[in-house]
Amino acid sequence: MKNGYKIMDSDLHVIETGSLYEDYMPEDFYDQRPEYLGWSPANFPHWRVQGELIPPWALSDEVIKAQRFLDAPTENLYAPIKKRGYDAKSALEAMDVEGIDVAIVFRTFAHMVVSIDRLPGALATAYCRAFNDWLSDYCAINAARLKPAAIVSLHNPELAAEEARRAVSEKGHVGIVVLPMPVKGRYMNAPECDTLWQEIQNLGVPLLFHGTSGGASEDYASNRFRHNPNFRTLNHSVAFPMELMPALGAMTTGGVLKHFPDLRVGFLEGNCGWLPWWLNRLDDQWKKYGGGEAIRLDALPSDYFKRQCFIGTDVDEELLRVVIDEIGDDNIVLSTDYPHADGPFPNGTRTFLELPGVNLESKRKILWDNCLNLYGLSTKSLTHIDNLDIPIHKDRMP
Repeated sequence: MKNGYKIMDSDLHVIETGSLYEDYMPEDFYDQRPEYLGWSPANFPHWRVQGELIPPWALSDEVIKAQRFLDAPTENLYAPIKKRGYDAKSALEAMDVEGIDVAIVFRTFAHMVVSIDRLPGALATAYCRAFNDWLSDYCAINAARLKPAAIVSLHNPELAAEEARRAVSEKGHVGIVVLPMPVKGRYMNAPECDTLWQEIQNLGVPLLFHGTSGGASEDYASNRFRHNPNFRTLNHSVAFPMELMPALGAMTTGGVLKHFPDLRVGFLEGNCGWLPWWLNRLDDQWKKYGGGEAIRLDALPSDYFKRQCFIGTDVDEELLRVVIDEIGDDNIVLSTDYPHADGPFPNGTRTFLELPGVNLESKRKILWDNCLNLYGLSTKSLTHIDNLDIPIHKDRMP
């Protein structure tokens, strides 16, 4: 807790290690496992996957320079955490520092691995399965506070549906994460994806769209800037919000949420300031063209969003107050983005609680209630909240 507020982080992150695919790759695909190349000069783990470097820019001089500039202020802060391999115990200690009671735990690099369009569906699913098993074991150190979110890919939606079912039913994952860009031209409102959306709806967990700055997809917005000036800044600025916008359009205006009215959807780590304008735009265009479309909606795109969707806000997002004014505070969740160097650790939750223009009742909902609703959890089921079993290690963390 922080200042009396219960806090749930909608997408805390891991830093995947070299042991992931060595130890968890399914036997049938073990000889096609990603090759771990260690830490790149850009201060990221990197892999070779089917002949491609992941992240694609891991050895790029322009990224190395920009990343070193970003990392310099927190180098000493993260050095001991990096030395410990970003293990689960260090994540729990960081949560104690921030006052985070429960965290939904997401990938950092594992989705980059399956962002290669040409991967066969079975192989892409095997990569996802390896990560999902690894993450389940990572979170097992304290399953009450660390809740894993599984990854799948759209290379083969039927296999993705099978992996989603296995991850939730057998491995305890509480959400299914999908990259927001197309795969081989297949997008979220393609009919063949329905089998995946149906399975996620049946499982009662949310579908979660979360971008990456290291995607290898041919149809990926930020790769337009490759080999041009100031790539890293433009890459990181564009990748997360810009890919979420058409994904939200596909799910609402594309008719997916009409067909799956019980499916909860999160659009995470891409800011939220753009949301009111985008919903307004989608509503406006639907009013103009919707009467002639093949799939008729029962409501406006903004209505589907408000009924079934949630969006993530950063702790320091000044435009949050505008979003609340325009659409309310029921559909917004929070991420501190630990342990990424562009995040505000160890001052993330404090920054949010001090954010001007947002009242404390809205902050309370965003910190806890809304995240419970997105993930279909209940305070009653989280019995540890009032008596945390992990102590605060002030001697280890700042």
